[in-house]
Amino acid sequence: MEAGDIVISRAGHDKGKPFVVIATVSDEFVLIADGDKRRVEAPKLKRIKHLRAAEKSGVSDPTNAALKKRIKQFISDRRLYAEK
Repeated sequence: MEAGDIVISRAGHDKGKPFVVIATVSDEFVLIADGDKRRVEAPKLKRIKHLRAAEKSGVSDPTNAALKKRIKQFISDRRLYAEK
């Protein structure tokens, strides 16, 4: 996992929610944010084993607005594929 990846939480109170990786801390930990409840200014430290990689976000400069927009698009794309 690297900065800019969209991931889905597999454990914790945020299970099932999408986030964007902001930075890699070590081999086991990354910082994640969604731009809404978890803002870029205060990202969440999460173990990599508790995350599932979904796709590349394409967000080069992570701002709260950019993360919210990209995650909203990611969710709507997943709903379109689920309906087919």
